[in-house]
Amino acid sequence: MEYHGVAIGGKIYSLRVAKGMTQEELSAVLCISPAAVSKWERNLANPNIEMLWALADFFDCSIDELVGRREERLRQVGAYDDEMLRLAEVADELLVCCEISRQEGLLALEEEMKRYTGSSRFLPFAVRFFMQMFAKRTEFELTFELLRNYAETLPESERAEGRMIADVLRRITAGENPAVLEELIASHIGIGYWEKLEAKNRDLRHGQSREEIIGKYRDKKPYSDKTTLLEELEVLEDFEIRAILRNLDNVTLKAALYGASGKITAGFLANLSDRLLWLVSEDIDSFTGTEEEIVAAQRKVLEIGHLVCGGR
Repeated sequence: MEYHGVAIGGKIYSLRVAKGMTQEELSAVLCISPAAVSKWERNLANPNIEMLWALADFFDCSIDELVGRREERLRQVGAYDDEMLRLAEVADELLVCCEISRQEGLLALEEEMKRYTGSSRFLPFAVRFFMQMFAKRTEFELTFELLRNYAETLPESERAEGRMIADVLRRITAGENPAVLEELIASHIGIGYWEKLEAKNRDLRHGQSREEIIGKYRDKKPYSDKTTLLEELEVLEDFEIRAILRNLDNVTLKAALYGASGKITAGFLANLSDRLLWLVSEDIDSFTGTEEEIVAAQRKVLEIGHLVCGGR
């Protein structure tokens, strides 16, 4: 049984941890064996309807919430959304492409795409397509007109990304200045992103490095005794944290980290790209949500961690 990509076992697990209970303690409340709770949390079995009622009553939630038929979204705080985050990640990759092209040429860029491990399927296609058209001596503007047409055939959720890649790649191949490319990218993502980019550039001008940005959180205390749910994730490896980050929306991430300890916050931020580090850091600093929102966000992180890390 799953909701929003997270199995019900992760939901039970996060609710139990939020109450500070062991599997044995929960099983005693429900008058069942600890093994049954363990099987639920590992998604090896699902509670029956009577147990769902008992769990909902104990955790003071509805069955709909427990199984995920309805989930309240955290209040949006900040000037960018999930689509902007994805575009920002691809923007970082485009700027890397710009640097490779400027230093080593377009052939090196084509080789780099053969080793590409990012999330965009259109970026490596676009580079490969351009190189093929270049080899055929296709007229420059026609090449990018065709590339824009391909971008329009993408699923709606990827279309903005495709347009940005086609537009920026055209400027990269023309040898455009990286500073101009940053402005071009910002125009594709939106005003909020441009404002955050300006804030980032101000920080850079004042000499604030990546290490300093992360370092300012290292001694941060949890928001309250109730917002320490992520402390058990301290044992995770970086690749596991990155797996969690790939499945998190920015609203949940900033709320969860705002309430977490400095060690947890720094560990998650260290696994973000430079651009996302600036964006998420600014939103953590401006977060004005409640303790309830923080706890809900941290529970969501635990659910995702339980799913992607195999219940570790």
